[in-house]
Amino acid sequence: MKKFVLLTFCLLTTAELYSQGRSQIVLQAGYLKPRDTSSGMMFGAMFFSPFDEAVDLGFGADVFQRSYADETEVVETIVGGTTVSTQRTLVDYTRTAIPVYLTVKIKIPAVRSLLFGYFVRANLSYQFLISKEKNYREGKSETRNYQGLGWQASAGLFYRLGSRSTLIGEALYNNCVVSRDVKTPTEALPLTERVNLSGLGMRIGLELDLR
Repeated sequence: MKKFVLLTFCLLTTAELYSQGRSQIVLQAGYLKPRDTSSGMMFGAMFFSPFDEAVDLGFGADVFQRSYADETEVVETIVGGTTVSTQRTLVDYTRTAIPVYLTVKIKIPAVRSLLFGYFVRANLSYQFLISKEKNYREGKSETRNYQGLGWQASAGLFYRLGSRSTLIGEALYNNCVVSRDVKTPTEALPLTERVNLSGLGMRIGLELDLR
């Protein structure tokens, strides 16, 4: 239900922004360090419209993907005077996180400057996690899907490059725990698996005026 409400609001926001003819887009790339998975790069876009001179309203989505492995050291050998460590991979992970969010940005121009300034941003998000796992010890592969409601907060700088382009950079904190229900065993209580995607990150972006 929460996912449906958020996606419906995004579609209505898109229609309203187009009808006003004041649309802008941000193409962005960054780095995120979630608590329960390895850190990595993320890419995304935001679509928004100025509410007034200081406030922007809109929505966006990011894609974060990271592949890594759980390894255990087996043995060390000396070959030609060089120590060689042999490791065995237990589990391969490929994890893809997709946050979809509503965003509010408040701009604070620097004193005596119309080109440079600061901003703070707050996002209400619904986040999805697709975890593909290959367990070599048990000889099986599995894809697990998680989802959950979260929020993001960030602060950064903007610099106007031209009449319709602006460079932005920000530090952010993502707060979200995604979960999935596990099939209930016959003689046990319902089980839920959780993955904590909360963590610090940073990103840069290019804001383009589409008017």
